[in-house]
Amino acid sequence: MRRIVILGLLLLMFDRVSAQMVDNYQSITAGAQFSPIFPASFLGTGSQSTQNSEYSVSVNPKFGFSAGMVVRYAFHKRLALETGLNFVQRKYDLDIKRDSVFGISGITPRPDYSSNTDFTIIGYEHPIKLLVFVRLAEKLYMNAAGGFQFTFYPSDIFTTDEDSRPNDQHFKHSGIRLGLDGQSGEDGFFHMGGIANLGMEYRTKKAGYFYLGATYHIPFADIYRSKFQYVQDDYNSEVQLIQLKGTYFTFDVKYFFNAKPLIPKGKKEKTKKRTPKNDSEE
Repeated sequence: MRRIVILGLLLLMFDRVSAQMVDNYQSITAGAQFSPIFPASFLGTGSQSTQNSEYSVSVNPKFGFSAGMVVRYAFHKRLALETGLNFVQRKYDLDIKRDSVFGISGITPRPDYSSNTDFTIIGYEHPIKLLVFVRLAEKLYMNAAGGFQFTFYPSDIFTTDEDSRPNDQHFKHSGIRLGLDGQSGEDGFFHMGGIANLGMEYRTKKAGYFYLGATYHIPFADIYRSKFQYVQDDYNSEVQLIQLKGTYFTFDVKYFFNAKPLIPKGKKEKTKKRTPKNDSEE
């Protein structure tokens, strides 16, 4: 239900704005962006955990980043559409612990087991958002934005510490891509979400535009299903699951080249008519 409401509001916003397009102002510009990713528990981007009677698992987001190109089309002095293509790398700490007091039937209890490793999720994002600008000073602008992002995940992931342990205790972790509905299937490589943004922009006539802001990324469904299993000798424990939400928060740094004006809709470039030469002038 939440996804349907968000989708409906965004579509309504784009429809209202499209009706306000002004024909006498159009420009286009392009640039690059770099966005560090920060975990924030109060925004739902913090750690996730699970446990049973044998072992506990904790997945903690670490520093990541998003980087790529961005294109902006302004169709009004206060409104613009922005899109692009970004490479996104998100890293996670993985902690698995087993207490020696949890004996396994038929097997001599081993010492406490504790493993700390990490894994990485790679994605490619194509955002489409509407920007609304407010001019604060001659060269300083503030903007708010909202829209969609389409994300492509190239592969599933697998993690283990089997080769690094001094004994037969180790874990296995597999991450399966989920589709638009949060379920595994053939569409697991493709995902969609909403984005909300707020930022400041300093515009110069010769050096381009300099932008600082922050963006909240909200997938419409969980992006990966992580499966964990503790292994001791020939024993394989019960599998535990964590649905990775994929929500994240970024601090955005962007640079744009100076905007290039476009020909207004419904108008043609004015050209000077060439006056024929008189015979007397030849």
